[in-house]
Amino acid sequence: MRRRELLHRGLALALALTSTAAAAQSAFPSFELERLELNPGGEGSLLVGMGELLQEGDLRFSAVAHYAHNPLLLDLDGQSLRIVGSRATAHLAVGYAPLSWLQVGLQIPVLYQSTGTEVETEGYLRPTSFGLGTPTASVRAGLLTQDDKGGVDLALELAVGMPLGSATALARDPDQWRLSPKVMVGRRFGFLRAGVEVGFLQRPERALTPRVDPEDVIGNELRLGAALATTGRRLRWEVNVRGMLPLTSQPGAAEVLPGMRYLVNPSLEVFALVGVGVGSAPGTPLFRAMVGGAFGNVTPHRGPGESSVNCEPGLPHTMEECPDMDEDHDGVRNSVDRCPTEPGDIARSGCSAKDTDSDGVEDTLDGCPFEPGLVANQGCAVQDADKDETPDDSDSCPSEAGPADNRGCPVRDADKDGIDNDKDACPNEFGPPERDGCPERDTDKDTVPNRIDSCANEPGTVKNFGCPQQIQPLVELKRDRLLLTGKVYFDPGQIRLQARSHEVLDWVAKVIKEHPEMPLFLIAAHTDDRGFPDANRRLSQGRAESVRQYLVNKGVPPERLEAQGYGQSQPAESNATSIGRENNRRVEFLIVDPQGDKAGAPR
Repeated sequence: MRRRELLHRGLALALALTSTAAAAQSAFPSFELERLELNPGGEGSLLVGMGELLQEGDLRFSAVAHYAHNPLLLDLDGQSLRIVGSRATAHLAVGYAPLSWLQVGLQIPVLYQSTGTEVETEGYLRPTSFGLGTPTASVRAGLLTQDDKGGVDLALELAVGMPLGSATALARDPDQWRLSPKVMVGRRFGFLRAGVEVGFLQRPERALTPRVDPEDVIGNELRLGAALATTGRRLRWEVNVRGMLPLTSQPGAAEVLPGMRYLVNPSLEVFALVGVGVGSAPGTPLFRAMVGGAFGNVTPHRGPGESSVNCEPGLPHTMEECPDMDEDHDGVRNSVDRCPTEPGDIARSGCSAKDTDSDGVEDTLDGCPFEPGLVANQGCAVQDADKDETPDDSDSCPSEAGPADNRGCPVRDADKDGIDNDKDACPNEFGPPERDGCPERDTDKDTVPNRIDSCANEPGTVKNFGCPQQIQPLVELKRDRLLLTGKVYFDPGQIRLQARSHEVLDWVAKVIKEHPEMPLFLIAAHTDDRGFPDANRRLSQGRAESVRQYLVNKGVPPERLEAQGYGQSQPAESNATSIGRENNRRVEFLIVDPQGDKAGAPR
């Protein structure tokens, strides 16, 4: 017998003679003829992965009836032999996503009809008509997911073919596991999705004809796929292109498979695909057709830029999901319809001109459409539970009567100082408003309040800042600072204190220790503008630290003192004159308000 050429879709697949006696009939070599693969999740395309996964917890079960015409032809001495002229299979597939980034799948093909020509004189036997195909389990991991900001869907998959198919039905490779890794990527473009996948099929090399011709050797191959699919509709269309590039010398092949799919209800989808094949790779038919259905969570997920399939008539949806629909068919879209479930007028934003509570205010303008109210109050009644003429929505004490100028609350003043308890810092002690209702404190009983008494432990006079007449105080207490009648001196350009500064600093230490109600003082040091700003800031910081250390040595608790150097950044006067520069070289003692971390009046 002389083999002239293997026709398109043939390569004389599986028509090898065994090494037994020439007169005996030959069995086919074991190999997998079927090339049809389903996408278990079916989210983007039925056949090609687009990098997408099912939603977490979703389960999809698919059943497909498939017919392939002339998947295996042989030309012997000018005669075309249909070794496999027709082949009908059922494909069962299931996909499940246990995690948001993980999907598992299983496909089981079953051959239930096959026709072909048997050439007994040449020893070619027709394959059997019934048998199990190669079951394939897969694991798919999502690496990237497109979102509203852009990006792509990217996933990796590893499929494993189990050596359980029927060898006599051309439905199994030799007895070993078959590996098929894939990488798939896709992107959504509004009403379209596009994706590609690249896979590698690992299978053993073997010759399929008696004479070992390089074109008759099957083995490892690259499998490619591309798909374009519509989105956002109950009836969707897709076009799939699938091909193979053999890593042996056998010819390649490709198929184009357009199809349609229709969502019957959220749990059932039906679909059909037809296609033609080009090339002479094993299992590539002249044409193939398939119809099937999917069950489970089959409503396609709404992706970025896509409209929801649920917005098609007859499918359950929310008005927020479908803002462009018109639920009540009144000509006003859901997104702007104020009464989306009741027909109304366009002029009334989709509502009808009715007044449910008969208060003279249309429901569309009525803030309380089911309760009679006042027109001036947008159809709502004025609520005033305590009858104090202050509406409840602005009454801080809605269950207790009180004047409007007190936010509807009763006036409470336990110490009779004219300040409400809720505003009185000392609600049980009489005190002036400037002290937030707290009494003045006068430790030495000289009628000079502690807050302005420079000698808080010695009786004195107001004119002498609370000190005895024979003492000349060097520190005057102000609301926010200690005002020095002297000056703090340092060695020129240095941080070391001069001895003539000790007297005034001793007074500062005395006043601070006698006023424990003032918890924190800020020692602020400043310079003039001569020199570099950074150097001046460092110099002033050092001087502030020197003053702080002196006061600590005089018994002032260190936690009550904070040092800060400001350099030349906060001049008190102009640096254009020598007097101005002299006044800018200064040290200030600021009283820090513990409530707001800023200067404030002591108590």
